[in-house]
Amino acid sequence: MQSLQENKGDYMGVSVREIALKEGGVSFSIDIYFKGQRKQVKTALQSEKPKGREYQAVRRQAEAKAADLESQLKIDPAAVFLGKDRLSTDFIEYFEKMMLEKKYSYNIYKNTLKHLRDFNGKKPLPMANISEVWGVLFRAYIDSLNVGETTKRNYLIAVKIILKQAAKKHLVPDFTRNIDQFEKVEVPLKYLTLEQIKILEVTPCKDMSVRAAFLFSCFTGLRVSDLQALQDSDIQQDGDRLTIRFKVQKTQRWEKLTLGAQSLKYLDEAKKFHKDRSVGDNRVFLIPSLSQSLNVLHAWGDAAS
Repeated sequence: MQSLQENKGDYMGVSVREIALKEGGVSFSIDIYFKGQRKQVKTALQSEKPKGREYQAVRRQAEAKAADLESQLKIDPAAVFLGKDRLSTDFIEYFEKMMLEKKYSYNIYKNTLKHLRDFNGKKPLPMANISEVWGVLFRAYIDSLNVGETTKRNYLIAVKIILKQAAKKHLVPDFTRNIDQFEKVEVPLKYLTLEQIKILEVTPCKDMSVRAAFLFSCFTGLRVSDLQALQDSDIQQDGDRLTIRFKVQKTQRWEKLTLGAQSLKYLDEAKKFHKDRSVGDNRVFLIPSLSQSLNVLHAWGDAAS
C-alpha cells in the first residue's frame, strides 16, 4: 500500500502500523510518507487480541482507511499530509509574516497585502482554499486595478514568491507557473542635462550623502542598487586613473568603470561621511533606505524647479 512518485523521485505512500497494547491487544495507526517526511495518523481501531478473526477484521478496516488516504494523497498530497495545519493556517497572515521575516521590498508587499485583503474581504483565507483557480481570479482582480502595468506585475510577483514559500512547506500546491505574468513594460531611461545638474549643484539638499551619491550616479550611470552595494575594495588604482569594479545588481555581472573628474569630485564628497561608519562597514555611499532617499530627492528636485 505504498507508491513511488516518479516526477521528483520523492517517496510518497501510506502504511498500516500496529502498536502493541499493555493489556495484550493491538491498536492500528497509519503512517503517511511525503517528501522525506513521515506523519502518523491515529485511528480508533483496536483488537483485543494480536491475531484471530477479530484482529483480521479490524486490520482490514485499517487497510481500507489507509487505501482511502493513499488515493487522496495522489490527488492533493499537501491536504492529506498537513491536514489540520493546512486548514488552520491563514494565507493572508502567512503573507504578512513572510513579508516581515524575509524583509522583502516593503512598500510593494505592503500594498499587495492590502489588495489581498480587499480581494478576500474580511473572512479568513485558509491555505486549503488556495488553488490555481484562486490564483487566476486574484490575477484578474489585480488586472482590474487602476494602476500601471509594472505595478500589476510587481503585485503578482510578490504573491507568487509567497506562494512558492508556502508550497515548499507543502501548505499549498505549486501552481505559480500556470498563472500568466503581466508583460514587462520597458520604461525609457531619462537623463538630466548638464544644465539641470548644474542647477541641482547650487540648490541646497537636506541630506548631503544622498546628494553626493545622486550626482556621482549622474556621471557614472550606476543605479541606486549598485551604489548601495559599492565597497571600499571596489575602488582601485589603475596607473594614473582611478577605477571602480562593481557588480551590476540587476544582471549580477561584474563591470569596470574609469572615473572622470566630475565623478571623482562626488566620490571625495561621499568619503567625508566615512567617519560616521560603524566598525566593519565598508560601504562607499552611506545613503538611507530607498524610500527615504527618494523623499530627499523629490524635495531637492522641487526646490531646484
